[in-house]
Amino acid sequence: MHITIHGYGSISAAGNSSGETWDTYQQGSTRWSVDGATGLPVYQVTGLPHEDTIATFCAKNNCDRASALALRAAEQAVTQANWQGQDFAVLVGCSRGPTHSWEEGFTHFQTTDRATPRTSPQTTLGGIGFALARYFGVTSLASGMSVTCSSGMHALLHGVALLQSGMVERVLVGGAEAPLTAFTLRQMEALRIYASIPAAGQHACRPLAEPPSGMVVGEGAAFLALSLSPKVEAPRISGLAFAQENSPTPTGISPTGEGLRSTMQQAIDQAGISPDLVIAHAPGTLRGDAAEHLALQSVPGTRGRAITSGKWATGHTFGASGPLGIDLGLQILVHGSATDLAYLPADGPIQSVLINATGFGGNVVSTLIEGGN
Repeated sequence: MHITIHGYGSISAAGNSSGETWDTYQQGSTRWSVDGATGLPVYQVTGLPHEDTIATFCAKNNCDRASALALRAAEQAVTQANWQGQDFAVLVGCSRGPTHSWEEGFTHFQTTDRATPRTSPQTTLGGIGFALARYFGVTSLASGMSVTCSSGMHALLHGVALLQSGMVERVLVGGAEAPLTAFTLRQMEALRIYASIPAAGQHACRPLAEPPSGMVVGEGAAFLALSLSPKVEAPRISGLAFAQENSPTPTGISPTGEGLRSTMQQAIDQAGISPDLVIAHAPGTLRGDAAEHLALQSVPGTRGRAITSGKWATGHTFGASGPLGIDLGLQILVHGSATDLAYLPADGPIQSVLINATGFGGNVVSTLIEGGN
């Protein structure tokens, strides 16, 4: 497999661009805050400009916050790929959809027994992809999909399938999530996996920590501009695999991470190499982190490899978490080394990275990326 990554971009609590995010990963600064409505720790995007092209577009088109975040990450990817004025397909993964618009619309309905005229188009999951298509002026396929926390990686799966089928020449894929509402946060709290406020100076989410920190929800987006056309020195996707577990656990993920074991092995086999580094899904939960750790130790190509995660800086961004992991992996490939917060030391330069994502229902995806050469 050789899928060229022509451009990428991200926005999260770690930074409003891939470059800012890399600075945060290097500095190790804490990025969480306390949600005023619930008192829970969260990872929130701050500092969005109120007056720029995207802000003007969003005001005119009543964009949901998830769409606003998606637009900012996607614009970075499209600009880096130099795709302005070209047609391309758009696939967006999002677990919760336009959360803010949905809750505002339902609150209005409860209060007045009426829905506003724009309620339906503003609350559909596909609206995020439609906003991207309208902003970039593309006429190709624009769609959204929800596969819980692996939604963004499923957008990648479908985007690669479109490319390999010959249905499109270029595709913009990624994930976006804006779940920081009281209702969503209380749902996560009810699962009894949410983290408490940490001690001063500590990260709220500490992936693979002992004891586990618990999940902390964050908002963000990340996108990739992909094609089959080779480009000198551009990074590429060399392996991509998926699995559907059938476990009776509440999340659908088996205690031993059988789905991850399968997808990691498949991705490694496709690429024909073992990764120098693994970016774990690792949301900071007891069972989720433990299952992934066991899976990592059961695959020869990942056993003993360096392991890291960016969720200490971004929180768990649900459908955007996989693409944000790829964004971190690409930054690592550019700089040739892992952040100082890798959980196991990397031996030598890093030229390949494996990224995992899992989701409720037992949905698992792994992808292996390599740097350009």
